[in-house]
Amino acid sequence: MPTVITHAVVALGLGKTFTARKLPLSFWMLAAGLAMLPDLDVLAFRFGILYEAFLGHRGISHSLLFALVTGGLASVCSYRHLGLKLWDLWGFFFVVTASHGILDAFTNGGLGVAFYSPVDTTRYFFPWQPLEVSPIGMSFFSERGLQTAWSEFVWVWLPTAGWVSAVLLWRRCDFSLPG
Repeated sequence: MPTVITHAVVALGLGKTFTARKLPLSFWMLAAGLAMLPDLDVLAFRFGILYEAFLGHRGISHSLLFALVTGGLASVCSYRHLGLKLWDLWGFFFVVTASHGILDAFTNGGLGVAFYSPVDTTRYFFPWQPLEVSPIGMSFFSERGLQTAWSEFVWVWLPTAGWVSAVLLWRRCDFSLPG
């Protein structure tokens, strides 16, 4: 699993490209929070719930249905305050929440992601897995944790920075035809 910080970085990058409008801090906090939210399922370990269980790590909370419902609830609760259209915000919050499972499916460890739960609880990985799976807990501060941080920097942070830079540059340039 990429670190929760990396999930937040992707959400913030997506938010920066979502709209050119200046948005309040609450938007940014909500976007980052939704991207990190699926990993609350690690609390299941404390209750004896197995990794591979329906409520286990990378189970239902990493599914597309979870992203759809959570994004919907977040958008219904915030669209007026944020001054954005409900459907636009719902789509954005869905993508931000779903990005968590997508990133996790690019890792080289764990049991995969239950994208289609609860209809299908099969766990999936993408064929290409460049991201080192992150150690859970304090073992993140180890050599393996540093390898994870490096792979996230190379395969997530840099591409996110490139994407945001390209979109911001595109917005600044005037590509209209003369005349």
